[in-house]
Amino acid sequence: MKEFKLNRQIYIILGVVLLLAILIQTTRFETFLDVGSDPNKWSETAGGAEPSDALSAAETAKLDERKTLVLYDPEEPYSVRLKDNAIHLLDYMKKSSEAADIRSYSGKGDGYRSVILTFTNLERMNDTDWIDGFVNDGGSVLFATMPEPGDTMLRIYRKLGINEWGDYLVSKGLVLTSNVLINEKGKTYSEEIIENTSFQVRLGKESEVLAESKDGLPLLWRTPYGSGVFVVFNGTMLQEKSSRGFYAGAISELKEVDIYPVINSKLMYIDDFPAPFPTGYQEDIFDLYRRDLTRFFKEVWWPDMIRLASHHGLKYTGVVIQTYENKTQGSFNADSDRYYLRTYGREILKRGGEVGIHGYNHQSYTDNPAVLEEYGYKAWASEEDMRASVRTVVDFVRKSFPDYGLHTFVPASNVLSAQGREALKAEWPELRTISAVYNTDPEGLSYVQEIGVADDGIVELPRITSGYKADEFNSWASANAITSVGLFSHFVHPDDILDRERSFPYNWDDLYRMTDGFLSDVDREWPWLRDMTANQGSMEVVRYSKNEPHFRYTDEGVEGYVNHYMGGEMYYYLRTDKQVGRLVNCKAYRIDDGTYLVEAYDKRFSLGLEG
Repeated sequence: MKEFKLNRQIYIILGVVLLLAILIQTTRFETFLDVGSDPNKWSETAGGAEPSDALSAAETAKLDERKTLVLYDPEEPYSVRLKDNAIHLLDYMKKSSEAADIRSYSGKGDGYRSVILTFTNLERMNDTDWIDGFVNDGGSVLFATMPEPGDTMLRIYRKLGINEWGDYLVSKGLVLTSNVLINEKGKTYSEEIIENTSFQVRLGKESEVLAESKDGLPLLWRTPYGSGVFVVFNGTMLQEKSSRGFYAGAISELKEVDIYPVINSKLMYIDDFPAPFPTGYQEDIFDLYRRDLTRFFKEVWWPDMIRLASHHGLKYTGVVIQTYENKTQGSFNADSDRYYLRTYGREILKRGGEVGIHGYNHQSYTDNPAVLEEYGYKAWASEEDMRASVRTVVDFVRKSFPDYGLHTFVPASNVLSAQGREALKAEWPELRTISAVYNTDPEGLSYVQEIGVADDGIVELPRITSGYKADEFNSWASANAITSVGLFSHFVHPDDILDRERSFPYNWDDLYRMTDGFLSDVDREWPWLRDMTANQGSMEVVRYSKNEPHFRYTDEGVEGYVNHYMGGEMYYYLRTDKQVGRLVNCKAYRIDDGTYLVEAYDKRFSLGLEG
């Protein structure tokens, strides 16, 4: 019998196979996460720069940056809402403003560049004679709502560009005849999402109509008067948060040249993921995809979500649910199966995304009885039980990704109480961001946020739109948020597909196509938005919130000075019909007619304007 011998090449091959087997097994260990340096490392400054000022207090005062005056009627709730919306918006646009009660204001616009009127009864003002003189001498006035007929309107309506006006009516829909919303000129929104109480009006030839109803009623127009300008909104929707971009566009029409900072970020969240996938069968899914629910999500839904991320440059922020048990007291399971977290969390991270926390389970951190009843949740037995569940889920993530920066929390059902917030802070020192919702909840149950840094240092970074279905309101809300603050922020759930209220009558193929179409619209209309995780977006919000830009407008252009400058690039929208010329310490990209995205990379920058 011939003796069998292994030659040298066979030993080499066996050695390579053994090495590969060891490497593959290593990747299965809980402590192994190959994502290079942690992209989620928290830093409030770009490159570790210490904040610095472009101007001293005395130099800032010399800029003569006159404020915007917002006049309101405290006895009219509608006026108060218009005023509050204006003040929030002007804060985002970094424009100094003051609000004044019309019953006590006795000035004549002196010291202000612009005035916003947010009430309907002009006769309640102590004095209105100064309004047309203020504009004639170079000031600007925005009527955020149409005034009621009265002696003052009889005196000034022609100066507002109105030739005739009639009765109240309900104006339906909206047609944008200008880019008051950036890159939205020509866009039509239906009466399903937009209705206004308006006056029948006919305008003079000197007025420029910026938006109208679907049947051609002027809703927003601009009328030069003397050396200044009147801007008039003939409707009621500016009281809504979802209309702030339209409001910002109207404010920009008050000036020949206007510039304001934006965040310039695009965020995409997946709630309840990574988390245990649903089990069992759902008839419509099995009939179409021949898979049970677990295999459907693993083999169909998740590959499609990866495809969406690849097509649209998304960096997913996935937020973990450890378990779907409804336990709210006692000891919590620290040894849950980590398969879903390790497998899908790693895939999110290696694609540049982020893993945050949604909760130990899907029981909201609140003690509000109305919330518990609405969502069928169980009350937490005590704050200590809340805290224990937070400790458990933080430890659950840490054991899989021990060196990873874990910073983002999304409240279950977008509900969070003050007690729940304190529990999170106590047990999760690295918490930096809370992401709930931006637009007002009619039921008053959601944790509704403004964008910024809270007093306790946590960044408030709300989501603005949601869902897979084509939704006209999502388009409207996105256009407004991108025009006002430069933020797109959307979220979905894996199980939206299973909820007939959220998906009916569509299957997953339909929902995928609609989501792909919506994201394609965003890419086409606002391609400059930077794809980010929630944590990266939060760092931008810190800089956006803390930077204090000041501007000098001259015949030659705009000079920018940033106090509390924290390094890196800052972004601004510039609205002007002039042409951008010489640039110093900045770049300018034309993004729409008369609209530029300015990227500034120093605390002092300037743009020359011509024409």
